[in-house]
Amino acid sequence: MSDEFGAAAEAPAASDLPSGFGARLKFERERLGLSVADVAGRLRLHPNQVRAIEQEALSELPEAAYVRGFVRSYARVLNADPTPLLADLGQKLAPPADSVVDGMVQQRDYSPVREAAREHASRRIVLAGAVLLLVALGALGWYATTHRPSTKEAVAPTPPPDAPPPVAAPQPAAASVAPPPQPAGTTGADEAPAVTEAIAPAPLLKLRFTGPSWVEVKDAEGKVLLSQNSAAGAEYVIEGTPPYYVVVGDAAKAIVEVRGEPYDLAPQTRQNVARFTVN
Repeated sequence: MSDEFGAAAEAPAASDLPSGFGARLKFERERLGLSVADVAGRLRLHPNQVRAIEQEALSELPEAAYVRGFVRSYARVLNADPTPLLADLGQKLAPPADSVVDGMVQQRDYSPVREAAREHASRRIVLAGAVLLLVALGALGWYATTHRPSTKEAVAPTPPPDAPPPVAAPQPAAASVAPPPQPAGTTGADEAPAVTEAIAPAPLLKLRFTGPSWVEVKDAEGKVLLSQNSAAGAEYVIEGTPPYYVVVGDAAKAIVEVRGEPYDLAPQTRQNVARFTVN
């Protein structure tokens, strides 16, 4: 039997074949004279990921759905039947979840009571903000009303018809005083302070990709907000109930922003797969 790399070897007896999927793949690779780098290049995987498959180190690999795809593709490269390999893999994997990325462990408990308390607290914050805004607008209106200059002129009282005409007392001459000059562009009335528009906050989580990669984001309730094989140039703004649980399959091709600031994936990356939480 010859594979697509051009190597050929005689098929061994069934009793000589290893039982585990990883050992079987390594056996077939070595039998065909292929290196780990040869297989990694064909599968477009890192050589460490190929070694992890052969050693059945599932904790160093992506989630279950991707591991199944890796094993199936590896078997096809070696012209091997993937059915028994996938069956053995299935016995060693945790039960699949309803998502592209399986078995994600949620480290925090988000019960309905906590969710209700969080929602109640959010409503109280919104209500308090509305009350403060109304108070500020009322104070602004009071200030503008009480500091407006009076336009009423004093009116001398009208004497009764039978009263004698008043005798004006001599008054000393008074020097005329010019009113103080007003600054240019003002009317003399106190102007209300301008109200600036609020700047919209940056999104909690933003993802951009410079090359092909897969990504999944879940919210606090375990709901899948994003599960996608992303191409170069793809960009996503995540909206939902934080904290977010994020898995990025090719961390080297992902650019992450949290609240508008760059987020370093290096401390969260293992075997080029990044797992992190955004609160």
